[in-house]
Amino acid sequence: MHTAAHRPTLTRLTLAAALLSLPACGARPALRADAPPVQVVELEPTVIEASADGQGGVSLDAFDAETLFTRAKDAFDSQRFEEAERLFGKLLERFPESDYAFVALYNRGLALEFLKQFGQAGAHFRRYAQLARNLKDQRDGEFRWGFNLIQTGDFPTALDLYTRLLLETDLGPADRAEVYLRRGTALMRLTRYGEAEKDLRKALEKATEAYQGVVVGNDLVAESHFRRGEIYQRMCREVVLKLPVESMQDDLAEKTRYFRQSQASYIDALNVQQAYWATAAGLKLGELYEDFYTDILSAEVPRDFDKATKAYYFVELRKKLVPLLEKSLWIYEKNATMSTRFGARNEWVAETEQRLERLRSLIEATHREQPEDALKNAATAASAGLPTDGRVDPELQPAPPPQGAAPGAPDAPMPAPEPAPTGDVAL
Repeated sequence: MHTAAHRPTLTRLTLAAALLSLPACGARPALRADAPPVQVVELEPTVIEASADGQGGVSLDAFDAETLFTRAKDAFDSQRFEEAERLFGKLLERFPESDYAFVALYNRGLALEFLKQFGQAGAHFRRYAQLARNLKDQRDGEFRWGFNLIQTGDFPTALDLYTRLLLETDLGPADRAEVYLRRGTALMRLTRYGEAEKDLRKALEKATEAYQGVVVGNDLVAESHFRRGEIYQRMCREVVLKLPVESMQDDLAEKTRYFRQSQASYIDALNVQQAYWATAAGLKLGELYEDFYTDILSAEVPRDFDKATKAYYFVELRKKLVPLLEKSLWIYEKNATMSTRFGARNEWVAETEQRLERLRSLIEATHREQPEDALKNAATAASAGLPTDGRVDPELQPAPPPQGAAPGAPDAPMPAPEPAPTGDVAL
């Protein structure tokens, strides 16, 4: 089982390769080094290229397919992916009939994937699957093609591919676990949440079968929990708090339920203790609290509030919601500490650090804010044609509930009690 550099993904690669460890996470997809040994009857052609050497002279470079393949593989092993992609591409262009060309097609796809050129990578893997001479190579190409389809947002095509693969009889439990995980991810992105949840449960079931219940460090299990957390986080965001108060209370109860389900799944992902997905889950846990904070501030308020009442209301409400931001801040701090312990450097860690700085500033500003400041800011905003309700920027991704409505706001939204953790978090 191997994983991708920028975000782990199970692959089906088992042929001899250099498995390199990136700082971001665990192992990476394997570079193929399995061109069939050539029973040399005659040598493959050699190309001699002449180019200007920058000093008025001419430089000669002689190479054949094997030389290009070796150079490209060395570049890939040294994480020089742009050079590896160029050299594998050169091999395919100059020696399309070589014994090395088929393997170079796959390896160039890997290099493109690490360069996050997912569309081109997917095209290479699809072609590799089409040219495969045996079922194993076909499956290897299909699995990586599917992964890149999801990365490019082509969810319908990915859904068709994975649905077809589930009908095949040659896939073992680990392969089926991955197919269910990827199809569940595609279904989630298509907002088919019920079907996605069912697939992710099947992914966990098959992974448990494949690895005999051993889940610690298993990136497939960790990602399955993580994606379930994403489903419920999305559902939580989609619940909008609107008046009258009676319906708002029902909406808030539903929102809190989704919050807790998302929270539980992210905690499950954390407890797998796989570096990449643990840092991802840590970030999302903090984001949950940020989301709830923003959603409460974005709830409808009575239309009969005048400017002064509304300014006072939002100042007091933000102060009551500060514990949510502080909870989020605490989680981000723990996530940063955990990433240091794991030695993880990835996009989740970078975003955690950015959110830490933003939240500290927001919490500090909220503690200092007074109603008269809000009125002054509202007047300034109105003169500039900006919103004047004093709400926090919705781009801040917030979190859970306070206790009781703000003073002086009889019809104000009534936040739910803070969701309690549903498991032990070892951040």
